[in-house]
Amino acid sequence: MLECRVTKTKISIVRYLNAAPLAWGILEGQQAGDFQPILSTPAECADQLASNSVDIGLIPSIEFQRIKGSKIIPGPVVAARHRVRSVLLISNKPLWEVKTVACDSGSRTSVALARILMNEIYRVKPEFRTAPPDLAAMLGQCDAAVVIGDTALKFQEENERPNAEKQQAYLKLSPEPLLVFDLVERWKTLTGLPFVFAFWAARPGFTDGKVVESLNASRDFGVANTRVIAERYAETLSMKKEYLQEYLTQNVHYFMDAASTEGLRVFYEKAARIGAIPSLRPVEFL
Repeated sequence: MLECRVTKTKISIVRYLNAAPLAWGILEGQQAGDFQPILSTPAECADQLASNSVDIGLIPSIEFQRIKGSKIIPGPVVAARHRVRSVLLISNKPLWEVKTVACDSGSRTSVALARILMNEIYRVKPEFRTAPPDLAAMLGQCDAAVVIGDTALKFQEENERPNAEKQQAYLKLSPEPLLVFDLVERWKTLTGLPFVFAFWAARPGFTDGKVVESLNASRDFGVANTRVIAERYAETLSMKKEYLQEYLTQNVHYFMDAASTEGLRVFYEKAARIGAIPSLRPVEFL
C-alpha cells in the first residue's frame, strides 16, 4: 500500500527579533505541522520568494514591488505606528548638510524610507553607499548611516541619553553627541500613518488560502508570548529582557489594519516618485 504524504508549505522566516512573534506559532506552536520553515535574512527571504524556491516568505515591503505576481497574506505584518527604535538614521551633522549616507546592503526598505524623508522634509538627496553594519566604520566613511534591526535596537538601549563621551568612536566633526533620528517618528510626522516594514507574501501562482488562517494564528500565539520571546532573545543579543519585551509590545505593530494598508500604499507612491522602485503596482492580497 502506498503511503500518502502531504506536502508542507515551504516558508522563509526572518531570524530577527522583530519578526519572531509572526513566526512563533510555526516555530514553537500548533502551526509547526503546517509548514516547512527556512530561517533566512530579509534579503534571502525576498530572493527565495522571487525564485519560487519557497511558497511564502516574510519579505521587506519594498520587495513586493519587485516580485511581480506575488500577493500579500492579509493580517500579519511587521509595522510601527509611532516610534520603532530599530530603524535609525544616525548623523554627525544636521540632516540638511548630509551629502553621504552609509547603509547596510540588507536595508532596502529602510533606505527607501530614508531617501523619501530626506527629500520631502529636508530637501536633500544624499548619495547612499552600501557598507557593512559597523557604525564606527560607516560614520568614518560617510556623514550619516542607516542602522536597522537588532544592531539599531542595541545602540538605542546603550544610548537612551545622548552622551558624547560614550560615543567617542563615532564622533569626528565636533564634541557634540550623535544626532539620532527614528525614521518611523519622521514618517508619522510627514504622513500621519503607520509604516509597514515587512509582511508574509506568497509566490506567483500560489493559491492555497488555508495558510491565511494558520499565519494569523501563528501571529496571535507570538503576540501572546512576547515575554517568552524576549527572554529567549535577551541572552542571544546580550540585552535586557524587559527592554526587548517593551520593544515588542510598544514599538512593533503586528496587525495589518486599514491605517497600515494606507501607509503601505502611500510608501509605494512616494518610493516610485523618487525612483526607488522601477514601477508602481497596487497592493494585492491573497
